[in-house]
Amino acid sequence: MRSSALMMCLVAAAGCGPVELGEDDPGDPNLTGSSGDVELADADEVASTEDALSHCFCRSPFACGHSSSPSFMFSAAHAALVRAGISDGLLIQTFGDAAASVGTHCPEPGTTKSAATDIVSGSAPCTRTRALRMQGFAAWYRVPPSFGRHIHAVYAGAPVLKSSLQSQVSSFLSGRNGLVSNAIDTVCPITTAEKNAVRAARDGTPPNGGGCVPGGYYCGTDKVSGDRNTLYKCNADQTATKVRACSHGCSINAGTDDSCRCVAGSNYCGGDVINGNSSTLYKCDSDGVGASVVRSCANGCAVVPGAEDHCK
Repeated sequence: MRSSALMMCLVAAAGCGPVELGEDDPGDPNLTGSSGDVELADADEVASTEDALSHCFCRSPFACGHSSSPSFMFSAAHAALVRAGISDGLLIQTFGDAAASVGTHCPEPGTTKSAATDIVSGSAPCTRTRALRMQGFAAWYRVPPSFGRHIHAVYAGAPVLKSSLQSQVSSFLSGRNGLVSNAIDTVCPITTAEKNAVRAARDGTPPNGGGCVPGGYYCGTDKVSGDRNTLYKCNADQTATKVRACSHGCSINAGTDDSCRCVAGSNYCGGDVINGNSSTLYKCDSDGVGASVVRSCANGCAVVPGAEDHCK
């Protein structure tokens, strides 16, 4: 059965996603749907929880694993997630290894990051789905009876994508559902603007062929007018709003948001020098540009001028 499912993934323009605990139904690891409504394999690939755990596709140390930590997202994908208004607490999984996924939610080849993310749909699911699409995610709102309610999102701007995710992005750009059925998406129909945003993320170019990308962060002189050591946010009309002055300089980052430079090894709340969620604590990387997640702060993150930020 698994070999036929793998072949189905290769020949269909649909993508591959799990029928598993976490993505599809937090209460039912055995949720199934019709053969056209699964993201890769036939739903009977997972006959039981025990069976799912006996068939793993991710390489060690990720085999049979699962996580909702943003540390398993590419930094550009996480930045796009934040721009879309999605907090880390809404992540269902950032990588997972259920049998029916056939590796779709494993880390991308040669990396420890996965470009496929599952997200809580919330009370306005199409609004949330569309916000993700405009930030470069091929995103779909999955609904019953084939799925528990959630958003499945693939970041098209990831530096590398496994073949199944490339197929999902292609399906999205055709206005389709990213499933084996490859039908037109009628749940939250895909607009031309959303296709353009995802195509731009995939190709590394802004949708309009120039200028800044609305919602993106830029140092002055990098597609926006302003002081070189100040960080700005691009508005919908491509004007720019000042975010903050960068005391250690502003870094122009190819393929992802520009950012204020930070002090290597220091901890920062998101939004304090480092772009990110205000309730997450980050550590500045050794290059003074990137940052890694230390932890999500359940009670909020405290900004401490002149000292290390910390979780409350």
